[in-house]
Amino acid sequence: MDFDEQLRDFPSTVHKVIYTAARGLAPLERSLAAVGGDMRASCEAYYAFLMMMFSDMYQHPEAYGMPVMELERHCGRRTVNGMKQLAPNKTQTILALTRNSVNGYVMLLHAMGRRGVLSGDKLTLTDSDLAAIDKLVNTSVRPIPVMERLAAMERVGLIMRDNVVTSVNHPAMFSAMCALAARAEKTSGFDFFAFRRADFRNLAGKFKPGYDDYFLPLYDDRRELAYELHRFAAERKLKPVVSTFWKVEYKYKGAQVMCIGSEGDHESLLDVRVVGTYGWDDPALINDRLAKETPEFQRYIMRHILRCTGCATTHLGGYVTVLGKRQRVCGGGMIGFRWMNPGADDLEAIKRMIELRCEILDVLPKRK
Repeated sequence: MDFDEQLRDFPSTVHKVIYTAARGLAPLERSLAAVGGDMRASCEAYYAFLMMMFSDMYQHPEAYGMPVMELERHCGRRTVNGMKQLAPNKTQTILALTRNSVNGYVMLLHAMGRRGVLSGDKLTLTDSDLAAIDKLVNTSVRPIPVMERLAAMERVGLIMRDNVVTSVNHPAMFSAMCALAARAEKTSGFDFFAFRRADFRNLAGKFKPGYDDYFLPLYDDRRELAYELHRFAAERKLKPVVSTFWKVEYKYKGAQVMCIGSEGDHESLLDVRVVGTYGWDDPALINDRLAKETPEFQRYIMRHILRCTGCATTHLGGYVTVLGKRQRVCGGGMIGFRWMNPGADDLEAIKRMIELRCEILDVLPKRK
């Protein structure tokens, strides 16, 4: 794969997952700003190794045991959410296999970095290390044994002989890989997020990403829209809060107004959501305000209600009434609004909904 930051069409969902992993890596000019000397060279080597591995995965996903086209064959002409309702167990299994197709290899590198004994350009693993790593990477959602994974990675020069691992193409990579892995005790949390993104800022101490880190993987045009909404939110005195791995929440008086997501199944996807009222609020707070808007705006905003899409296999969303029309919505009765990959012509409407939400919060008592 000649890495194209604007690539938007993919042969399969697995290819999109691989591309997303590569595109989500933190740019070296950002993550290496405070790293120097031999460690800087090691970071550059590890980053280059990851790009080579993702490129080879993209070209030859079957060689890495990935379920190429399995989701597409299962769904046929139906949507994924439609298949969740028709065949929930099988669909969830195939989705998990697809979404974890890259993650198993990232977890392998993380476990090697935490367990291996580093000596120069060599990393030594004991048999007990390998057995423990196998339990991590050979699971129901990542069913590939550790030795098969290591065999696949020989394609990009990662070789293990007699329990000693070397890198033919990037021999200096292990110092950075081990140091970054050492910061992440678990395969969750912001430290592992930094490992997954090869964000070397975490080497200097515990690092928490900011809103710009979430905007970075977006396509250029979508990134600019995200920044435009961020600037507007700042003008309205909304505070950006990062507490998850897929979105930035914007709060006013301690309550959520908007979130901008960039991850999900595809980190270049721009997902904007604005709250109207929560299930515990009086829906008239948003309905009365929408009723004062123009008929054209009302028709437009009805197309962007955050409706239930059947994404869960255990339940469907509840019903609410918006502008006199009954709607099945996502979650427990929240009236919200969603834009998937909005364009410039959507910005004014999104801003208006932010204003309406702030008006509501100005009159609501603060929840304890």
